[in-house]
Amino acid sequence: EGLVPKQKANKDEREKEKKDKNEGFLQDIREETEKKIDALKIQHLIELEKVKDTFDVKLLEEKENLRKDLENVTITKNKANEKIAQLNKQIVIERGEMFVEQQKNSKHLEEEFRLKEDLLNQSLIQIEEREQAWEDERADVLREVQRLK
Repeated sequence: EGLVPKQKANKDEREKEKKDKNEGFLQDIREETEKKIDALKIQHLIELEKVKDTFDVKLLEEKENLRKDLENVTITKNKANEKIAQLNKQIVIERGEMFVEQQKNSKHLEEEFRLKEDLLNQSLIQIEEREQAWEDERADVLREVQRLK
């Protein structure tokens, strides 16, 4: 190149200044970018913390709702068990009452049967006595007829 050493030195110095200026500019951009990245990281952590807090609140609410639901289920189950026990007692009582009623009816029917049996036996005895009386009277009539012959 046909430059004079002084011009060449000026040119080299200008290039060095330009290079230094560019490196300074790049350094400024790097620092600014790093600040933005750090700010975004902080903002991200803040948002993450907010989401975590919201999640924790919702989780606590759901736990409380589940606890209440479980409590209601337990209360309902206890009421159902009480009702079942009450119905079982009622069944036992009603069975007992039915058994007593059946025993009473059975005794009544037995007594009624005995009375009818006694009446039937008395009727049979009366019929036998009448038949015997009729046979005796017939025998008497036959003897009388034989005697009159």
